[in-house]
Amino acid sequence: MREALGRWDVGALVLAYRRHTGVSQSAVAALVSIDQSEVSRLERGRKTVRDRRQVMTWTRALGVPDAMVPDLPIGEAIRGPESVIVSLAGPHAYAINAPVPSVNLEDLDLLVIELQQQDNQFGGDALIAAAERRLHEIVTVLSAGGTVHEKPLQNAVAQLAQMVGWLSLDAGRPAESRRNLTTALYAAHISEDPGLASSVLGYMSLTALYHGSPVEALALARTAYDSSSATGRTGAMLATRMARALAENGQKAETRAMLRVAEGAFGRTGAQPDSPVWLAYFDEGELLAQQGTCLMKSGALEEARACLGGALEYLRASGTQNLRDQVHYLIRLADIGLMAGDLDESCAQAARALTLNEQISSTRMTKNITDFMAKLRLHGSTRPVQQLLGRVAESGITR
Repeated sequence: MREALGRWDVGALVLAYRRHTGVSQSAVAALVSIDQSEVSRLERGRKTVRDRRQVMTWTRALGVPDAMVPDLPIGEAIRGPESVIVSLAGPHAYAINAPVPSVNLEDLDLLVIELQQQDNQFGGDALIAAAERRLHEIVTVLSAGGTVHEKPLQNAVAQLAQMVGWLSLDAGRPAESRRNLTTALYAAHISEDPGLASSVLGYMSLTALYHGSPVEALALARTAYDSSSATGRTGAMLATRMARALAENGQKAETRAMLRVAEGAFGRTGAQPDSPVWLAYFDEGELLAQQGTCLMKSGALEEARACLGGALEYLRASGTQNLRDQVHYLIRLADIGLMAGDLDESCAQAARALTLNEQISSTRMTKNITDFMAKLRLHGSTRPVQQLLGRVAESGITR
């Protein structure tokens, strides 16, 4: 068992434990809430574990003291920052002697842009599996060492991990989102890209907002904003992250001040905006949408309506469908109508969102619709509300 622990060989560890205790594979599977077939795969060497946290899930279930689990498996050829990135990147297996995938940095830039576009169009649920797989392929290349593109490769990991973190959030997987964003943050620092590191902190702030931690969100957004000297689009994006967190914490005057900062920074981008690949999504429509959301949270409903309407018009004028973004903006407008007491307008916007949501796969958008419908039910005696709720019931979206 000591040898198995030293190698992080969970399969050998489990087999030794079962031989010593006489328990079945099913009994061991129950300890960590997996299927018996997964235990069988581990014992036969068909599955490996190369993340220390996952190893310790098993060792703690089997009663092994944490101190007996080494920081890295004996003989693992991973050193320096790469070992941290591999450890942070999650529970995927990294076979030490597996063939190293090929990586083209230009292709990775194109991949990040493509993921942004497909995310806006279809939502994160449909993209997350392929994006995670590509991220872990790149981490495998980084862990193999010996590459002359070490820092650019670390930066590529940071960019893609940030994107995967966002997709995880949209797919309703907050724990994975935090893990991927933590990977991105570390890799961005190692690759000496402070703007990207600040961007990752901004995404972490959004993650906290979406899961009911506005104080944490503000601390993260403030760190992102204060630690960056970025101007132009990067500065505008970071200012909107601050504004969102301030609005959620009820700081209306500070929210407006930060929105003015964002608008000013965006207006100074000129003919050659500072648009790294990972910031390609932040355009005029995104700025308007963020302004509208902040103003709505601050109670400035008419201004918010104008901004969100402007964001939708920008999408139409630019010729991009961006269905997921449309659903998001329409639900915000439906919320504004409800807050203003205009049930007809509220139901009309929600109905449009519901139609578009049938064409995308975003757990986050479905939850937004479900949350809105819960508020709308308080007005269930009116005809437009009854009609919309009947349609929702037929779709099964809130079951």
